[in-house]
This record gives sequence, C-alpha cells and structure tokens, in this order.
Amino acid sequence: MISVLIAILAAFAVVVLFMPGAIKMLREARMIGTDVHKPEKPEIPKGGGIIVLFAIVFGLLLVMGITTFQDQAEVREGLLAALVSILMAGLIGLLDDTFDFRNRIKIILPIVASIPMIAISVGNPTMTIPFIGTVNFGPFYALLIVPLMMTFIVDSTNMYGGMNGLEVGLSSINASAIILYVVLSPYVHGHMITTAQTDAGLVAAALFGASLAFLIFNRFPAKVLPGDVGRLPIGAAMASALILGNMDRLAIILYIPFLLNFLLYIVYRVYVKRKGIEYAKFATPREDGTLEVVGPFTMYWIFPHFSKNMTEKRNVLLLLLIQALIAYGAVTFLLIGYPLG
Repeated sequence: MISVLIAILAAFAVVVLFMPGAIKMLREARMIGTDVHKPEKPEIPKGGGIIVLFAIVFGLLLVMGITTFQDQAEVREGLLAALVSILMAGLIGLLDDTFDFRNRIKIILPIVASIPMIAISVGNPTMTIPFIGTVNFGPFYALLIVPLMMTFIVDSTNMYGGMNGLEVGLSSINASAIILYVVLSPYVHGHMITTAQTDAGLVAAALFGASLAFLIFNRFPAKVLPGDVGRLPIGAAMASALILGNMDRLAIILYIPFLLNFLLYIVYRVYVKRKGIEYAKFATPREDGTLEVVGPFTMYWIFPHFSKNMTEKRNVLLLLLIQALIAYGAVTFLLIGYPLG
C-alpha cells in the first residue's frame, strides 16, 4: 500500500507549502470571515479550503500518474468519478461562498456532485442492512442510494462544523478509519485487498493528508477558515471513498453523530418557530471565552449547554474524542467482532 502513503504525503505537503501564501493572498483580497466563538470576534482569512481541494486532487492525480506511467496500468473509472465529484463539490462550495445561497438550495446542490458516481455506476448494489439482511438494489443503487448518500454526507459535513479545527479534525479521524480498515482487512480476513477497497483507501489517504495539514492552520486559535469551498469537497471525498469501497456498514456507524446533529437542527427549527424567537446560528462567547448556547440543539452545543465552563477549544477536543472512539471502535468491530458474529 505504498500508493496510500504517497497520497497522504503529497496532499499533506501541498497544504503545508501553499497555505501560508494562500492566507496572505486571502487577507489582501479582503476575503475575511469573523471567528464568532471568541469574545474579541477576530477577523481572519476565509476560503483556505481551496488549498485543501487542490491537495486532495493533487494527491489522487499523483497516484494515478504513477499507476499509468510506471505500472503501465489503466486508471480505474471509480477513481476518476471520485475525482470529478470532489472537484464539482469544490465548485459548488466556491459558488456558495461567493453568492451565499439560501439553505434550501445549499441542501439540494450537493446532489450535483454525485452525477459522476451515478454515470459510472460506482459501488456494489448489494448492501447488508441491519435487521433486514442482504438486499440487491440493482440499478436503483446508482440512481437512488448513491446520490442520497453523497448528498447526506456532503450536507452533514457542512452542517457539523463552525468551530476551530472541528471540520478537518472530524475528516482526519474518519479518513484515517477508512485507511485502517483497508490496510488491516487483508490481515484479519485472510484475503487480498480488493480493487474497490484500494480505490477507497487512496481517496481517504488524500483526504487524510490534506485535512491533517490544514488542521495545523485551522486548529484553535485558527489562522484561516475553510469556507464551503473546503467543507463540501471534504464531504464529497468521504462519500466517494465509502461508496467506492462498498463500506455501507462503516458509513452508517461513522455518521451517527452527523445524523444526530441534523436531527437536532430540525428540532431547533421547530422550537424556534413555535416559540417565536430569533434563530441563532452560533454560540455566544462570554468574556472569559466560555460558550453560551440556546440549548442542546446541535452536536457542538450539547457540551456548552450542560457545562458553563466549556470553551471552544475544549468543546472541539471532546467532540473529536467522541468521533475517534466511534470511528476506531467501528473499525475494530467490523474487522474482528462482526466476522465472528
């Protein structure tokens, strides 16, 4: 799996090398966002996710190039579909950052990024559903399951963020879980790694390298914000990897917190409408840096709601710890527990 390591290192290097210059250019171009969870409300460059997008693409293209020129092998269609989907998600994110689409449009637009995956009919139409069993969806898998899965993961990734280091921290953990599953699977199950799993590992590797490097600049206190141009490709890369690798069970477990975050958002919308109060998108920082929230209406509001001493940094660390326990626990269960019944 030397190609996985190459993808990680290449994507990591692109972000580390080019992000400082990008931060300077974004500041000079007055592409500025407000870091709302700090009492002083500092203004910092926004849109650094464009480098994350380029890093993911570069990591994948480098591996594809090595495959083509050194191994004299054809590039697999699934990787090309994933690459186009990630690029399309980045374009949608860039348009959203520029024109600030309404929420309804934001939710629907990511379905466009699934078109390349649908066109190539990526993934295995046979899925194992808990309490139901194995189901073959046939053509409906590509036409229904793939776009729904892609849209949910992209949208939920975009929604489950807004604090320093949260988005890329979560993506680093989830991508590393996919890599671990791909690398360890042959040793545990005693069979060769499949082509689909290899492709999934490569996409996850490029995402992991880019996310981990961006975390250097986006962790508390953030020097740059990702913007939708960064969040949407991150979600598209995760969705592409999970679909390519036919990792439906892993996907379900990884995105339990993201689903809970979405459901809490719906509850909050209903709560706001019934109470006739103003919708608050962000937590309010107190003078000492602790966070005040309306209620436990998002995943990242739960800890501040129950603890008055919760700061942004501590909150993000706890959320990342929970995701790490879920992600690596899922890998352990699927590799060891699930095969043993």
